[in-house]
Amino acid sequence: MSEFLSPDFVKFFLPLAGAVVAWFVNERRRRQWEEYQRKEERYRELINALKGFYADTPDVAARQQFLDQVKLCWLYCSDDVIRKVYDFLDAVRVGSTANPQERNDAAGAFVLAIRKDLLSRRIVRRTELTPRDFLHAAAGAA
Repeated sequence: MSEFLSPDFVKFFLPLAGAVVAWFVNERRRRQWEEYQRKEERYRELINALKGFYADTPDVAARQQFLDQVKLCWLYCSDDVIRKVYDFLDAVRVGSTANPQERNDAAGAFVLAIRKDLLSRRIVRRTELTPRDFLHAAAGAA
């Protein structure tokens, strides 16, 4: 036991332990930054495709791009953002009884959820979404 307390061992072990801890902290921060960038890119694409729902003549390609981005959101985005985007899709789907103000409110709530998620900079570790949520969204978007 005394060999672990020798000055030579301490001189070697403390810097090594510090380097290992620093490496883990750096990797965690790098992972958080990469996830933040993925989220930001996904959200940027969603917001750009959102204009397909507001033009006087609907842009089918932009709407399809929006739906494709929604599917990819399941990989990185928070539950709140996913729920808000589906609320928006329910408001703008064919046959919806939502009036223009309700549609605008749904879009605003969706964009606000994106903003809150980006400002929080939290990594998604758990979800309360279920497979039924995804299937419901695919049916609601049609």
